[in-house]
Amino acid sequence: MSTTLFRYLRVLLDPERLQETRLGPVERNLELYLGGTLLVAYGLVIGFSVIQRTLTGEQALWAQESAIGMFVWVAWLSVAYVIRNEDHLRFTMVLDDLSNTGRYVVYCVEWLCWLAFAGIVFVYSLPVFGDFLSRGGTITGTPVPDAITYLAVTVGVALVLFRVAEQMLWVTYAFRRGDDITYADGEVVGE
Repeated sequence: MSTTLFRYLRVLLDPERLQETRLGPVERNLELYLGGTLLVAYGLVIGFSVIQRTLTGEQALWAQESAIGMFVWVAWLSVAYVIRNEDHLRFTMVLDDLSNTGRYVVYCVEWLCWLAFAGIVFVYSLPVFGDFLSRGGTITGTPVPDAITYLAVTVGVALVLFRVAEQMLWVTYAFRRGDDITYADGEVVGE
């Protein structure tokens, strides 16, 4: 049992082997799949609302709040996806002139900034979510708790923390192997 668990853990920590598993595509695109599904639902809700208003002159009470909630979820899932794929704003011109060790130091500073920011947001999002959960409010016109909208911040930031930790492992692994950790557009370092 422990040997099997250890083997799976080694595969998860090695990005080159992770892509060979069934989990690879899901791990790489989890936020994309969830966010894309929510965007389709978001579009359907807005389309339904527009058609309903045009044909009947009335508006569904739940449509606006549901669309806003889905948008909040998509926004926070997108942050984690961008970090996973290293598509966020970075100063590549400066990094190109640095040695591999210099790039690794910049990565470390970047990770510390992400961990500090996301950690603070995560810690402060928990009581906010708890407050909304304890109030027991619902999204207008539905039995769905409105705390679901505020859960997006907590889950999104938790995914950000996970993706930063994952990137820390993968880049450190590549750096210690002696690989070049220069960011190449569309290519995740260490993968």
